[in-house]
Amino acid sequence: MNKIINKNFHFILISIVIVVIGYWYFSSVNGLRNVSNRQKYTTALVVSDWHHKNTNGIGVDYEYFVNNIKYANTINLDLKKGQKYLLVFDSIEPLNNVILDIYPIYNTSKIPLNGWKINELPIKVDTTKINNIILEK
Repeated sequence: MNKIINKNFHFILISIVIVVIGYWYFSSVNGLRNVSNRQKYTTALVVSDWHHKNTNGIGVDYEYFVNNIKYANTINLDLKKGQKYLLVFDSIEPLNNVILDIYPIYNTSKIPLNGWKINELPIKVDTTKINNIILEK
């Protein structure tokens, strides 16, 4: 048994890597599909300047709240610290989200705890553009 494993070690290792990457990719695609199907909106606040490396990754950090729970993420965009942007998220799994940097938010009315539905947004948006942004991610 040891000889078989040693002889095929590279094949086994490559197979494991392919399975892990495939799982990660399809989980990611499924998460974004859910965002597209179960859209809710809130605002995201950029809380850091651009950074090259830290524990969160490359880009800027942002945070948002859904049902009084704080969520945080990093996006590889050069956005201004302190600026708010519209964010679309999966209403069942708010960790699945896409920041919509084409919609900076300057003045917002009170944001519902569980987010806005598309017809409740305080600004005009192009739903086709939003769906294309989600599908690009």
